[in-house]
Amino acid sequence: MRHLTLTLTLATLLGSTLSSQAEDVSYKEFKAWQVSCSQTRACTMRQFLSDNPLSGFELQRSGKPEAPVVLVVSPRDNAVTEAAGAPEVSIAVDGAEPLVLKGPSVTTDAGTYAFTLNGDFIGNGLIDSLKNGTTATITMTRGDQTARSDLPLSGAAASLLFIDEYQDRIDHVDALSARGDKAPNPPLPISDIATIAELPEAIRPHFAEGGDCADTDPTMFNGNALSHQLDENTTIYITPCGSSGAYNVPYAAYVDSFGMIAPLAFPTMVDGAPSATSQAFNLDYDWKKKSLSSFFKGRGIGDCGTYSQWRLAEGAMGPQLVLVEETFRDCPEQFSETDEIDPGSWPKTWPVK
Repeated sequence: MRHLTLTLTLATLLGSTLSSQAEDVSYKEFKAWQVSCSQTRACTMRQFLSDNPLSGFELQRSGKPEAPVVLVVSPRDNAVTEAAGAPEVSIAVDGAEPLVLKGPSVTTDAGTYAFTLNGDFIGNGLIDSLKNGTTATITMTRGDQTARSDLPLSGAAASLLFIDEYQDRIDHVDALSARGDKAPNPPLPISDIATIAELPEAIRPHFAEGGDCADTDPTMFNGNALSHQLDENTTIYITPCGSSGAYNVPYAAYVDSFGMIAPLAFPTMVDGAPSATSQAFNLDYDWKKKSLSSFFKGRGIGDCGTYSQWRLAEGAMGPQLVLVEETFRDCPEQFSETDEIDPGSWPKTWPVK
């Protein structure tokens, strides 16, 4: 089992949240583009701009066969997204005829301050234009508000190719950039869950008023919840559950075995004796190894707290979690920003010697 090792940086000093895919995320930078992919093969390439009417541009694509491309454009002035009227976005690359998106192709959700764009961006040639172009001019309009900005495309070609490679689409008909004649790959047994509504009906009451996960921020689901079909009769679900703190995010896990859905208990040690809890914090899941780990931070810097590792095992009533290792460290009075944090080296509360 691999231990989590951290070095104190500005990010850890400020605190960070681990998603359930965190240890499997692949991240690259190409010029001004940042590309991140999860173990479900969902990828996002994004660029943030400063002192610009366009504050951000994202290209999102799930790892599913022939998955559509979704674009997200964020104007710096929130007045553009909050104005009355139907939104419209146009994208022109190097002065060519613009692609105009409106109606159901452009949506905006309250509080996101961004426009989400949907369409056949591979088939209509936009992806090829982004790959081969120099500058994309993006115009965002809603009501009497308009924002117009140039987006530099240097590094876009490498970003698109990296996504194809990570999603194993090179030379496949559904590639973004490196298209060929191979059929799409079969879907993975693991999938992202973007909303509570995508959960099985029997799990959703946990997130309703009065449920143990009722205080969950729905926006936490996107990128932090997933399902894994273990076999034709068994699926596990891992989701955020409850109100998050500054640096600890609670998670729950559920198993659907032959149509019977139940929460998974997380074994732990309390006062030297075995116990269990219904939640784990900052949970990570490795679907290939069927292993989970949790790092509950005693403080945001992450130099103390509880680190736990579990594995999925077949129990009498279906899959259950087995505690592999648990370590604990009290928070020291002082810390050094150059210290290495290795929870695997902390005193073990399990196994008991």
